[in-house]
Amino acid sequence: MAMKLALFTGGFSNYPIERAFEAAAKNGYDGIEIGGFRPHAYAPDLAKGGAKKIIQLSKDYGLPICDYVPENTGSPYSLIFEDKEMNKESLEYFKLSLDMAKEINADYCMLACNHPGYGRDKEEVKKLFIENMCILSEYAEKIGQTIILEPVTPYEGTIIVSADDVKWALDQVDSPRFKCMVDLAAPFTYGEPLCNYFEKMGEDVKHIHFVDCEKTSEDHLIPGDGEMDFARIVKYLKEVEYQGYLSLELFSRYADESDYSAERGYQVIRNLLDEN
Repeated sequence: MAMKLALFTGGFSNYPIERAFEAAAKNGYDGIEIGGFRPHAYAPDLAKGGAKKIIQLSKDYGLPICDYVPENTGSPYSLIFEDKEMNKESLEYFKLSLDMAKEINADYCMLACNHPGYGRDKEEVKKLFIENMCILSEYAEKIGQTIILEPVTPYEGTIIVSADDVKWALDQVDSPRFKCMVDLAAPFTYGEPLCNYFEKMGEDVKHIHFVDCEKTSEDHLIPGDGEMDFARIVKYLKEVEYQGYLSLELFSRYADESDYSAERGYQVIRNLLDEN
């Protein structure tokens, strides 16, 4: 089975979410990745009836939902809040996010560890993160949903930023419903090879944010617009027989050209897959 292409809806935040489905279908994407942000698919809004719209769009455009990505940047929810009440509220929100991922038939629900803030004890933060992930993984097991952990760039966090960090988290939680993914910007900005993820986690790597970037920024770019060697990356993914989605997650630089970016991104990635 060949690698599949998905479009992340976050790049269409200035449009109604249907515009992202239209662009994905028009350009030949195999699936869609739903950003759980307002106004598109915030978990509490989905629970109030919005999930029906997402399910219908998926059916209408023939696009399976490969992943649901709830708001997880620390505002207003985080997996590492020191304040007990904030932590409790966050856990309830992430449980609801898992429920909504299940409701809209998403293969995965993606979670990440945001920046903990300065002046905190790193070991205490790590302990809290694992405690919360164990709670959420147990809940995921109960409802039959799978969490995938996303590493972030060193510009975005300090706890889960490398393949070793991801492997540590998977080993600590030890749940069949807790897997991982890789955003190509993470290993590139951290300064490690992509192969670290597959050599350490193997088939537990379920999803890829297939983007380019520059060493000095986490800004996600269309492959070829940054500094990565994509001929080598694609060759490696074929060698390890990766068969999940390659999802185009764009923001900032392409915000005013969502349709064009979705079209060019698909063409670039498809050409890379065909040529290498």
